[in-house]
Amino acid sequence: MNLNELARKVQEQEDIEAIKQLKARYCLYVDTGEPDKVADLFVEQAVWDGGVVGRYEGREAIRTFMRNLGI
Repeated sequence: MNLNELARKVQEQEDIEAIKQLKARYCLYVDTGEPDKVADLFVEQAVWDGGVVGRYEGREAIRTFMRNLGI
C-alpha cells in the first residue's frame, strides 16, 4: 500500500465516523424532542423523504414537519 492509498483509507474511515456521528445526533435530537436541532443538521436544499409519511423539501419545510410531529 502506498501513501496515497493509505491516505484514501484514512479519509474513508474519517468519513464513515462523521456519518455515524451525524446519525447519532439526528437520533438524539429526535428522541429528546428538538426539532430545530434536527432541521439544522440538514443543508438548505435538503429533501427528507419518509415515504408514506411525506416528502419535505428544504430545511424550513423539514423543520416545520418535525415541529408538527411534536418531537
